[in-house]
Amino acid sequence: MRSVTRLLGLVSIAAVIIGGCAPHTEVVKLYEKSARTTPSYKRLLIVDLSSDHNQQQQFEDEIAVRLRRERVEAVPSYERLDASDGLRQDDINRLSDEVGADAILVTHIASVDTSVDLKQGREDLKSTCRRGDPVDYFLYDHEMLREPDSVKVAHTVIVITNLYDARSHDRIWTIQSTCFEKASIAETLLDEAEAIVRQLRIDALI
Repeated sequence: MRSVTRLLGLVSIAAVIIGGCAPHTEVVKLYEKSARTTPSYKRLLIVDLSSDHNQQQQFEDEIAVRLRRERVEAVPSYERLDASDGLRQDDINRLSDEVGADAILVTHIASVDTSVDLKQGREDLKSTCRRGDPVDYFLYDHEMLREPDSVKVAHTVIVITNLYDARSHDRIWTIQSTCFEKASIAETLLDEAEAIVRQLRIDALI
């Protein structure tokens, strides 16, 4: 009986761990080319279309790191292409040829929804008895304690990601990924990068 109870306890712990590791980003597939001759891609050029060059750099790097963990070569574009100045398709195709990519992954943030929750602080009266009759109010030292206001910011970010074949320039795959209620945009980019690479793996594109 003990072994059964212990086993049930371990199963419950495992369920909690698995639940805690569940993805925080929702992915919806918008398009996938039905007839694909290439089984998977081995070298990707990463392009994030962003008006903020620092954001472009961070997002491309995060995606590249996760692709390399999957043993896929990844080349961020930001060192040669600054998306904040606007990008032309010819520039992307030319860089893809230069780095020998077999696919081009293009991302862009479609929307950012920011909510702010303001929690007002409160005041508490702390009273400390010096000595004498405990019921005598004037024998107490009184101190007003105030908790400061707190502000909680939550960002929900939607990213659209397209994958193109570098040789044919055909669009192969499109997903929409939504990351919910993160404290910063930087955090959302981490989860978005995880979701994008995870879906590429699930769909056998890498």
